[in-house]
Amino acid sequence: MRLFKILFIASLKSQTQYAFDFVVNVIGNFLGVFADFLIIAMILIRFQNIQGWTLIEIAVIYSIIEFGFGVYRVIGDGLNNFETLILSGRFDTLLIRPASVLGQAMLQTVDFKKIGLVLQATLVGVWGLSQIEFAHSYAWAYLPTLYLASIVMNLLISILLASTAFWTGKNEDIVILGHYATRTAAQYPATIYHKFFQSVMTFVIPFFTITYYPLLFLTGKSQHSLYLLAPWLGIAILAPITMGVWKLGIKRYSSTGT
Repeated sequence: MRLFKILFIASLKSQTQYAFDFVVNVIGNFLGVFADFLIIAMILIRFQNIQGWTLIEIAVIYSIIEFGFGVYRVIGDGLNNFETLILSGRFDTLLIRPASVLGQAMLQTVDFKKIGLVLQATLVGVWGLSQIEFAHSYAWAYLPTLYLASIVMNLLISILLASTAFWTGKNEDIVILGHYATRTAAQYPATIYHKFFQSVMTFVIPFFTITYYPLLFLTGKSQHSLYLLAPWLGIAILAPITMGVWKLGIKRYSSTGT
């Protein structure tokens, strides 16, 4: 834990050394991703709703997905470029340190500039939640668990996809397709997609379990209260698979001898 604290503080100091550059990068991250929501908003302003889902409801879906993704990019950005550790041989140094290999891989760089992603998701969420009408009063007590589940889900998916580098070496395209593309797709209701893709996003890359299904019940579009368990069922199934693949990858890894 002391090692991780040192890495955390070191990253903060190095990135805020040039305050103006840091602020510009935070704003850039904020505006760059916020533009995605503006596109969604313009579409909804024209068509009023998508498959019965209003702009306000989609704003909540968007904020849940993007909040978890933003937090992941802050604390787990090392996984985003995990292939560089494998290809350069620097992964060897993680193996010989008396600390969690996964923790080191995640926190090798804590990217505080990505706070802009969290801020824009929070802003959209505050706007959406201030106007949405839930069918159940306890929805407000349940909502924080969706934001927490989003963080956990994004981390699990990133670990799983990063692990493919143990076999493929370069895995940038896999990460883009498996995480970035699916996370963007999860900003919309599942009903707009083909049944096959809905199944993929429910059972393979289960982003829909943390947004679509719980909100389907909370907004009164479904009477299946078991949908409230979907986020944690998805995490409970994905977590052991992810950690199993990660550990298998470490066993397969051949040291470069550096």
